[in-house]
Amino acid sequence: MNTEIFLPVFYMFVLTSFVFLLSTAVRFKDVLIDKGHRASELFKIPVPSSANDLIRQADRNLINLFEFPIFFYAVCVCIYITGKVDDYFVVLAYWFVGFRVIHSIYHIFINGFIGAMPIRALFFLPSWLIIAWMWIRLIQMF
Repeated sequence: MNTEIFLPVFYMFVLTSFVFLLSTAVRFKDVLIDKGHRASELFKIPVPSSANDLIRQADRNLINLFEFPIFFYAVCVCIYITGKVDDYFVVLAYWFVGFRVIHSIYHIFINGFIGAMPIRALFFLPSWLIIAWMWIRLIQMF
């Protein structure tokens, strides 16, 4: 069976791991170097509102990576199990990962708004459309 669909899944794991390590590193920096918080405060979920923006945004992005992408993992497994892996699904999977990488970078380091709308939504919405299309395309193949 074609296993190419799992390379983008692996890259999502890498992205999630990177954000986890970044979140942990900035928390340790705040506790050990900056002496901004006690570890017992800063390692609670959710982080206290007194934490700096980088800590709060990295934490929130990490939580995001355990919410919506579950549909990506599920559709990739379903595509593989049903033997429907093709180049188009693989390209869609890479596009999804690309949008999630851009979303994470923007969310963690910039996180701007236009009025009440977060600009990162411009990166989230295409990733949602890709997942929706992957599911629709898979269902239509039966």
